[in-house]
Amino acid sequence: MKARRYQYASIFRAIYTFAGFVYCFVNRCNDYIELILRRTKTTAICPKCGRHNRTSSEFYRRTIRDLDIGPLRSYITFEENKVYCKCGFKGNEKLDFVEAYSRCTVRFEEYIFMFCPVMSLNDIHRIFGIDWKTVKDIDIRYTTKALETLKNITPKRIGVDEIAFEKGQSYLTIVRDLDLGKVIWIGFERKKETLDRFFDELGREKSEKIEVVVMDMWDPYIASVNEHCPAADIVFDKFHIVKTVNVALDKVRKEQFADASDEERKNMKRKRFIILRREENLNEKQHQLLEELKQKNEPLYQAYLLKEHICELLDGTDLDVAVDGLDIWKRNVEKSGFKPFAKCLNTIKNYFYGVLNYFRHLVTNAGSEGFNNKINLIKRRAYGYADPDYFKLKIFQACGLMKSNP
Repeated sequence: MKARRYQYASIFRAIYTFAGFVYCFVNRCNDYIELILRRTKTTAICPKCGRHNRTSSEFYRRTIRDLDIGPLRSYITFEENKVYCKCGFKGNEKLDFVEAYSRCTVRFEEYIFMFCPVMSLNDIHRIFGIDWKTVKDIDIRYTTKALETLKNITPKRIGVDEIAFEKGQSYLTIVRDLDLGKVIWIGFERKKETLDRFFDELGREKSEKIEVVVMDMWDPYIASVNEHCPAADIVFDKFHIVKTVNVALDKVRKEQFADASDEERKNMKRKRFIILRREENLNEKQHQLLEELKQKNEPLYQAYLLKEHICELLDGTDLDVAVDGLDIWKRNVEKSGFKPFAKCLNTIKNYFYGVLNYFRHLVTNAGSEGFNNKINLIKRRAYGYADPDYFKLKIFQACGLMKSNP
């Protein structure tokens, strides 16, 4: 029996090894255990300058949460020394196994942090029995440590996109490194001044080395890029161009529906999804419905063909073929007389340089759609975020560039 107790004590000493302390005694309660540590070191480290000082006569007893043992919550109790250092610091000593003012050991915090990217604060609070504010503090501290900074990033090709983070006109501007495939910066709103802050933080020298910027046709972003990246080619995301054309097509559909007879309206119902989807992605039944539309509403079908034509052009990779094809598409739009497409054509004409740059570089913001799905999942997991700065940090956690050894 005595040998078994000695064996258990050896196991506890192996598990509860903390620099400057040794396992001394354990108190067992109903649903938790408290392990008492005895101090072995006679010096105390100054957290400001790192100097080793002789221990003072001032100690205070401290109890913090540690990793659980089976179904039992585990706490450790020890005495922390107060430091009076020559550098002028006066306060608690630095310990390797616990952060200043924390109520948990470092290894317990690291364990909790493993769950933060995939669980809500409230879920972690319920499972581990620690306050959600403590979980949030752990998440913020460890995510901040793990994130790579702009100081160590030199992007050559970037994508700029925006996402709504709450109801109303509240946006985040998100900058991705296209080569790394990671989010490297996030700012509030989608103004010129917002993107200006990114380039200011990146620095003039690195900003001027950027070669390609992929974005939507948004004038504030364009102005900022032209100001800070004189050598960069601005590429307009082809998916944004397709979206613009789809909006024009949908307006034509609504106009045709408004002027149609009751029987024609009945035939046009539930056709919106079909005409907005690419023909190559339609199933057999949808192809039949499209053929019916062709027979019964020629104007709408002509508008559909205009959409399909530009989509096919944007699927190509040859610049000369694209230029010739876009010229034909422009003439077809002008002949059609569709006002929504005329407006769409004017938009493309105004930003034609960025459309051509797409065929020169063949890059898109398609990756941002995957990030947007992750971001929406983050919002749903927490039912929204009252703290926008914490929301930014969670986006970095899911999509940002992490240090290899944080």
